[in-house]
Amino acid sequence: MLIFKNVNVNPKGRKTGDCSTRAIANLLGISWDEALKLQFDMAIQTKYDPTSREVTERILDKFGYVKMKQPRKLDGKKYLIRDFDKVLSAEDMRNGVIVGCAHHYTVVRNGCIEDIWDCGIKTGGNYYAKKR
Repeated sequence: MLIFKNVNVNPKGRKTGDCSTRAIANLLGISWDEALKLQFDMAIQTKYDPTSREVTERILDKFGYVKMKQPRKLDGKKYLIRDFDKVLSAEDMRNGVIVGCAHHYTVVRNGCIEDIWDCGIKTGGNYYAKKR
């Protein structure tokens, strides 16, 4: 089971609706400002909202991350985010992934959920892993 690690890359430490910006910045190891600039540049290019799924996916693809389907257990049930260690490879855990859940993105890396709140109890959706 993954543990929660409080990580807030927002330069003012704000806990706002900027989860996609924080997740991109944290995963890619860039500043929050750089991540936000990437989002706005992509939004201007694609005409989607800067925090939309479409913009997030295009940015991650640019950095070599691919969208993976929502993992399911053998009985068809879905995994909670805190249980993603059961579906991610060792390489994915080292590189880190962004996991989507209802209206939120979080980073899973090195056995931790890196976020401003513990979303481990939420059902994990699609995730974005480094291309192999």
